Amino acid sequence: MSIRPAHLTSRRSRALTTCLVLGLAATACGGGGGSSGGSAEPAAKQELRVGVAADPWIDDEGDRKRRPNYPLNADVCETLVRLGTDYSLEPMVAKSWELVGDNTYRFTLDKARTFSDGSPVTAEAVKASIDYTVAKPSIGFSFLGPESAKVVDDQTVDVTPTKPNLRLVEQINHPTYAVLPPGEDPLNDPKPTCTGPFQVADYAAQQQLVVTRNDNYWGEKPKLDKITFRFFPDDATRLLALQNGEVDLVTDVPQGVLSTLEGRPGTKIEKSPVGSVLMAYVARRTDAGVPKLLDDVRLRRAVAASIDTKTFVGGVLAGNAEKVSTVAPPAILGDFADMVKGVPYDKAEAGRLLDEAGWTRQGEGVRTKDGAPLEVSIIFSRVDLSNVEFVQAQLRAVGIDAKIKQLDAGAYRKALDTGDYDLDISQPNQNDANPAFLMALRWYSQATSKNAKIIAPGAGTKFDDLITQTLSAKDDTTLRRTAAEAMHELVDVEVGGIPLSGNYRIYAMNDKVRGVQIHPSGTNQRWASAFMAK
Repeated sequence: MSIRPAHLTSRRSRALTTCLVLGLAATACGGGGGSSGGSAEPAAKQELRVGVAADPWIDDEGDRKRRPNYPLNADVCETLVRLGTDYSLEPMVAKSWELVGDNTYRFTLDKARTFSDGSPVTAEAVKASIDYTVAKPSIGFSFLGPESAKVVDDQTVDVTPTKPNLRLVEQINHPTYAVLPPGEDPLNDPKPTCTGPFQVADYAAQQQLVVTRNDNYWGEKPKLDKITFRFFPDDATRLLALQNGEVDLVTDVPQGVLSTLEGRPGTKIEKSPVGSVLMAYVARRTDAGVPKLLDDVRLRRAVAASIDTKTFVGGVLAGNAEKVSTVAPPAILGDFADMVKGVPYDKAEAGRLLDEAGWTRQGEGVRTKDGAPLEVSIIFSRVDLSNVEFVQAQLRAVGIDAKIKQLDAGAYRKALDTGDYDLDISQPNQNDANPAFLMALRWYSQATSKNAKIIAPGAGTKFDDLITQTLSAKDDTTLRRTAAEAMHELVDVEVGGIPLSGNYRIYAMNDKVRGVQIHPSGTNQRWASAFMAK
């Protein structure tokens, strides 16, 4: 085989955010990942202060195993291969890879790669890293087990999934698979030794993460001496910190407030291409396998047909997103993206389907069946409440009483795992190069997540068979076409996921910040090119 070199925002918070940003302005705004004017003369002091969302390593033990790589990527640790901004794969810790058996990939390491302490990266370190990833609490998702990695020699390691999976190389760029020296344990030590351009200097839970330049970095040295990532659970507070000069840059600005970022010099906005899709996941059964209300495909299709995504993108998101039909960025499917059509907005059709399913309506009220009202519950995570309220209003317009449940992180996870909801609105990233990544992770019958059995079409369905085929596809064309066929089944036929918008990653920064390359996938963000101008 040839080498191819995502919590809650209240109404009060939303209103405050709008007020705060009225005085800010965007002097530059563009797509494609922007370079922030990388040709400017650097300042003498190369320190960048970044305002990010809430500390991602507080609630989940699995995420703490991935400090400081995921969900926030501080450019400290690296993987065998990396994901380009166009979703292609590039060499990183490994200089090459090849398929050497029916299900085994051989990775050849680059002798120039070293850890921040100057020690060489060896095949034994790669094996130890994979073993650490799959050990409890396991954070792996590529069918890897404790015997999957085998050392061939000091610079060569073979990796064999426990099940057929030719998507391993596309998946192993995920920060989950960071290369660590033997014995490192990010779960219990937030300052792991890694190979990246920066190294952790300090971590204060719920306050900040500080990284400094790795002077032993094997590649081009970073321009910054220091980056301080400050945690702001509230969007308004994060934007206020930018306005007050407490930070130089804020990540992931809510789309709905960008129209207010006008009129004041010294602040600019930059965007990535579409890297995530805001969507509604549909719960079809509980964790015990008991069918739920939306197990009826007519109701799922009616829900999808009742949501005017064009108005959502142009209105609620103020045009700072794209209308899409796919559950992953369309670019990942290449020429096959148009195979996925989406359920068109059609209130009349939604009403017809609900009538057909026996849910009748008197006037403009809530539909009923056998005396019971048509009610659905909506949960959400890391999504602005205004987005969820739009969906609620659209459903109520066709007679569905949608009730929003605002849950803390623990309660949200429990609801996902048990099926105690009908619609889950969230915004997953395309975090690796596999076009079937999200479908295999969330909707595949063999996925390891507890939630999969709640939302999956199920074993034996055409969708499930197509995902199995993606795992054995040996060329890109077959892979993308098969993934598009699977997505068509999921979105157009099963209506297991309802795409709402294709979202950019949006940064606001002062105009002295230069060289930032915004990656469509936040978990693959890199910072080595950034610097402060005079």
